[in-house]
Amino acid sequence: MASSDKVTNLDYLTELAKGDTDFIKEMISIFLTENPEELKTLELAIQETNFEQIKAISHHMKSTIPFVGIDVLIGKDLLDIEKLASEKTGIDIIKKLFVEVKVVCQKALNELK
Repeated sequence: MASSDKVTNLDYLTELAKGDTDFIKEMISIFLTENPEELKTLELAIQETNFEQIKAISHHMKSTIPFVGIDVLIGKDLLDIEKLASEKTGIDIIKKLFVEVKVVCQKALNELK
């Protein structure tokens, strides 16, 4: 992925909002507030090999990323993280997948600010 490539796609959110620009702004605002917190918590859970927390956070993130269209880029990564965490295995794979998730989320956050 080139650094100039946009990662966000607000088509789904725009469709969901049915022309309500305040709703779009609010959803973006929620993403900008919650996503950095989720990334921090997930990173800490991974450092502590806390599989329960890794599973819970990755599961929740899967439901929030479609609003900004990054599910096409990291949805599978989060699914894999959640699956490995539920099996309490593969912390090294989880760490690798998280790097990609974090990069995409940070790009999305920068684009949406």
